[in-house]
Amino acid sequence: MFKKKFLIGFFATALGVLIILFFIGLADETPALPPPKPPVKKISVYISGQIKNISVVELEDTGDLKIIDAVNKAGGLTDYADTEIVNMAAPLTDGQHIHIPAKEILLQEQNFSGSAANSGDLVNINTADAERLTTLKGIGPALAQRIVEYREQNGAFKNIDEIKNVRGIGQKKFDAFKDKITT
Repeated sequence: MFKKKFLIGFFATALGVLIILFFIGLADETPALPPPKPPVKKISVYISGQIKNISVVELEDTGDLKIIDAVNKAGGLTDYADTEIVNMAAPLTDGQHIHIPAKEILLQEQNFSGSAANSGDLVNINTADAERLTTLKGIGPALAQRIVEYREQNGAFKNIDEIKNVRGIGQKKFDAFKDKITT
């Protein structure tokens, strides 16, 4: 009989403790944990041309990213950047390539007295487009495009010898057209 009373008392006490713990749990005013923040989405864009640091930049996707955000992340524009060509307020998308071209200095269109007579049919390597550059001996379309890209990335040639810095133009090729170019 003692065992039976003991077991009944034990279960009654255990049940009482559980009921008390249940009510304490309901009365707990501990705030619920906030939901976890969603992972930050990032986009990557390649920015080249007249940029201080040509690179792939990674930006947090706020849903309202513009080209100017990528330009700023890449260190800003060079002094030769032509911002009239690129819409800096255009939206960015992941994987986009943005190229900031160089300003075209159209010296040939300026009216310098006597300059046309002195320059003859010389090709200005700072202003000529790829098509005009192909008129030079030994310069095909691919090499002409490399010259234009080199000029956009590095700015205007300071003298005609600098054109040898373009991949594919060595001394022999340079000698073939050096009398036909100017800066």
